[in-house]
Amino acid sequence: MKTKNDFQSENMKLLMEIFNLKLTLRELYMQKGPASSDYISQSIKLNVLIKEYFEEKTLSLISMSKAELIEIWKQKGFEHLETISASQELDELIFKYQKLQQLGSF
Repeated sequence: MKTKNDFQSENMKLLMEIFNLKLTLRELYMQKGPASSDYISQSIKLNVLIKEYFEEKTLSLISMSKAELIEIWKQKGFEHLETISASQELDELIFKYQKLQQLGSF
């Protein structure tokens, strides 16, 4: 299924950037300590990248859930319990995503 392949493919560039930044932070921590301006600015950058990664993954989950809902609806109809359940799951994901955006987590 296409959506599973989309979900499994990772943004390797972003993951490598996060990984390399973590290594840099470790070095900065040992050399200058956690109160240094370099360490603080790199920590903020890492936080932003991690939020970007989670937002990307959440949107991917929503897309996958939507595609699954459409497939179930096509096969079983609008009023089938499985369709209703898939719709509720999608609604819940969207609601959580919107709530996180309002809280500033994304």
